[in-house]
Amino acid sequence: MGVIGALSEATSASEDALRLLLSVLAGYPLAVVHRTFFYNKPAQQQHLFFVIVGICLWYFNCGSSVIHALASVIGAYLITSQLRGTDASIYAAHIFFLGYLLFGYWHHETDTYDITWTTPYCIMTLRYIGLVMDVYDGAQKAEHLKPDQKLTAITDKPGLLEIAAYGLFFQGTLVGPQFTLSKFRSFVNGDWLDSEGKPPKSAFMPSIGRFLAGCTYMVLHQWGQFWIPDPWFNSQSFNSLSFFWRWSWVTLWFRLTMYKYCAMWLITEGASILSGLGHNGKDQDGNDRWDGVRDLHIIKWETGHDYNSVVESFNCGTNTFAKNHIHRRLRWLNNKLASHVITLTYLAIWHGYHLGYFLLFGIELGCVQAQNQLYALIKRTPGWTEAISQPIARPFIWLFGKITISYSMGFAFLMFGLIKTKYWIGPVKSLYFIGFIIYFIVWPILHIVLLRVLPRHPKKVEDVKSTEEKKEL
Repeated sequence: MGVIGALSEATSASEDALRLLLSVLAGYPLAVVHRTFFYNKPAQQQHLFFVIVGICLWYFNCGSSVIHALASVIGAYLITSQLRGTDASIYAAHIFFLGYLLFGYWHHETDTYDITWTTPYCIMTLRYIGLVMDVYDGAQKAEHLKPDQKLTAITDKPGLLEIAAYGLFFQGTLVGPQFTLSKFRSFVNGDWLDSEGKPPKSAFMPSIGRFLAGCTYMVLHQWGQFWIPDPWFNSQSFNSLSFFWRWSWVTLWFRLTMYKYCAMWLITEGASILSGLGHNGKDQDGNDRWDGVRDLHIIKWETGHDYNSVVESFNCGTNTFAKNHIHRRLRWLNNKLASHVITLTYLAIWHGYHLGYFLLFGIELGCVQAQNQLYALIKRTPGWTEAISQPIARPFIWLFGKITISYSMGFAFLMFGLIKTKYWIGPVKSLYFIGFIIYFIVWPILHIVLLRVLPRHPKKVEDVKSTEEKKEL
């Protein structure tokens, strides 16, 4: 039995999971190597270091399947060099990278979450699609670009070695974070170095802090796996509980299960900070900021009480990609709801074929729409905004919001976390499809009723009449 096998037996974790964890932890000594020997070297030398290390990490985790990563490097190079600035490049990127990923999902599909070459490849898919879109932006006239596009546009196309280094960089090739080529270039060029051209020591404490937070989340997740195992939701002991306790246990399981993602992102971010990739300029007091590749805002994630706080605090890199490279590029639809639907569908497809992924994002859409409609009602109803702004009301508002989003997300996550329909349909039935009923039947009806019966601010009514008169003219 090898070392990995012995560790697997001792920790009750799969060998694949241990290999991934060890590879993520390797980011710390690799960051030390880079900030000691390579930080001030020419870009090509740094790129070569990143490529060699990245290939080794892929091989350690995926064996000969590293060929898929190398194929994508070549694909990205051909698309950005031969189709630069054309609509065809966007289509080619999605057909090649997303199509390649979906083929991998189909070929390796099982009843559980398995760590295969598709695990790191899903990260590479978004990175290279984003790269092609940024190169496309760089080939357009500046006046045709939106402000967010100008920040990431690539005017000088990258070469093969740089593309390989960008995709195989050890701080982001396996589990993220997502970052743009412009961010990667600023890191390689040494924009994060201090006034003396040295790696700043201010990175040490933030790096250690994220590492320790990640370890804490990992322990909590492992404890949760033993305490609330997935098969329990299809057991008689679960079904014999009352409705309230079934939903409550599902919500607690959801939080503990999500902690594995929190752990990996935090540990990876700590290594990214140590390497310098996490540098994000200076704050107003002149101190270094190290939140440049943050995927989890811990305080907001743990204490947020509306759906906006969830989107803004969790999986930030992927959400930023979806916002800038998908949602905002659908402005031409002139319909926020349609743009939102397409963006969430895109993310569901990126996750895979399982029905639960689409239902999860469907409920997310329903939750966000309900929240926005509620906020609009509060804003237009006399006295409501003033009432909930009172200090005495704030704790109750927070508690209501926290319970609402926690229980709603817990229900929705059943269809994501248990993967196969045959595993989640029973627990969802035991909860009487409560999430679908609330957000797609009860709330829409209640919203229509409230629009009719609640009073409105006189000014709001006048604004609406004025708008209608302008439309008639």
